[in-house]
Amino acid sequence: MNCHFQRSAEETTKRMDYAMPADFCQVFDDHLDDLYTLSLLLTADPQKADQCFVSGLEDCLQGAPVFREWAQSWARRTVIKNAIRMISPLRHQADTATGTHVSPEPLSGTDTPVAAIASLRPLDRFVYVLSVLERYSDRECAILLDCTVEKVADARMRAFQRLVNVDGRNGPAETVVIRVAEESKQFYGEAS
Repeated sequence: MNCHFQRSAEETTKRMDYAMPADFCQVFDDHLDDLYTLSLLLTADPQKADQCFVSGLEDCLQGAPVFREWAQSWARRTVIKNAIRMISPLRHQADTATGTHVSPEPLSGTDTPVAAIASLRPLDRFVYVLSVLERYSDRECAILLDCTVEKVADARMRAFQRLVNVDGRNGPAETVVIRVAEESKQFYGEAS
């Protein structure tokens, strides 16, 4: 009887340490704007962003057990993986090289930071969002995108070149980089 009580207490503790479906629903509800913006930045398409967001929630609800403390980062990573699966940025990179790539329709409000980032080629956009905004290392980006670290570094450089005017004027693209850097400092400064 004592063993049964001990096993039951261990099972209860184990279940309590893992995120439950309700925990993921709460994460997606509390961070709806952030997760949807992440989806939109990666997919560069509002309809695909909706699909990516919903698929991310479904995957979290039906996926493998995750520690409760990791629920938010797991949700972000799941959204990222869904976006990679939907867009296939490496395939688009190859299509661009062969001239068969079709660019998505630009997002409305062309001087917004989201529109500027969304205008990047898919691989460049994914690398920019993952390495600059999400602060993934080059190695992590390369693993997620199934490419080399060199491709990641090259794609980030192309993204910066596209977002920042070469002549040094503060145009909408350079403002994007400055605003994103400031917002990242505020977000990560508050989170620390």
